[in-house]
Amino acid sequence: MLHSGLRLTASSLALLFAPMLGCRGRASTPVVATAPAAAAIDDSTDNIMRGALANAVQARGNDAVAAMRSIDSSRLAMRYRATRACMLQRLGARVAPTIELSDPFLRGVLATYHEYWLRSMRDEHPSADNEAWLLEALNARVAAAGEAKGATLDDLEAPLTSLARARGYHVLFGVTSPLREFMLWKTETDAHYDVRLPESTQAVTVVFMSDFASLGWVGFATCDRHHTGGWTKPDRLYAVRSAYDLDSEDFRVSYLAHEGQHFSDAKRFPDMKQERLEYRAKLVELAVGKASVYELLDAFAGNVSSDPEVPHSFANGRVVRDMAARLSPGKSDQPRWRDVSVERINAAAAALLREDSAKTA
Repeated sequence: MLHSGLRLTASSLALLFAPMLGCRGRASTPVVATAPAAAAIDDSTDNIMRGALANAVQARGNDAVAAMRSIDSSRLAMRYRATRACMLQRLGARVAPTIELSDPFLRGVLATYHEYWLRSMRDEHPSADNEAWLLEALNARVAAAGEAKGATLDDLEAPLTSLARARGYHVLFGVTSPLREFMLWKTETDAHYDVRLPESTQAVTVVFMSDFASLGWVGFATCDRHHTGGWTKPDRLYAVRSAYDLDSEDFRVSYLAHEGQHFSDAKRFPDMKQERLEYRAKLVELAVGKASVYELLDAFAGNVSSDPEVPHSFANGRVVRDMAARLSPGKSDQPRWRDVSVERINAAAAALLREDSAKTA
């Protein structure tokens, strides 16, 4: 089962690779939170490390290790050194982390996923063999706990979820492409927001998750420097609490307002295509944002595609073109965004959204 709306986040590196690269992608797309950057000792060395992290979040562990081994750690920015050492130990030396769980069943399940992730990221066996191994290993643990075995990994999600909940934990299974996922956490807290959008006010419920024993395979691969930051369901959002500054525009605008627009559009325009939904939600970010609008426009302009099958990047391109036409009519060059006031950007984006709604209505 692939979890729709999965968002990837990180504790540094704007790895919004199309929300892992600036676009705050929403459906099966990753997103990133960024920590303040320290001064780099050697930009080229830091770039190699960023490339290694990019390899890791694509499950290319051997490529990540090769890149990191080429680095002179004395020339690497301090913010990366502990991560590099941890990843080399984990992916290079094949040493899984100590599991701090008192429950033996959950400890065993997590150890099983650690082994599966290592087999997969180190490319030790074909992916089908790795999944077959995972199925057999999990079936053994489920059977030992008194539950029926499953014919597929999807079949095992229900008994594993039940066994975890009986022990006071929440779980996420499925796939965060390309690997099978396993997130495990203890605490959930609901928060309710009334989000003001250009055309309406939308009620949004966010379930904040904390006390994680596993932040999933991306967290495992990067020693928790990057990890899934949350996902969406039809009636609520799920967010890793530690990934967000609740007072920031990243949370209030690029998370709440963007997702709030999706909830609103789902009711108003249930048959709207994904690339158009993303276009509208990105316009909302530009319509309500203040401090972040220039960075958003730069990020959108830096990650565009003409292929509607890549909805976030396709939407980025349309947003940039339409905003440029509205702010610099008759000119072929993209405007210098910072020469335009935030108020004009807000107004232009809100007008484009309303025009798009009128076409649909």
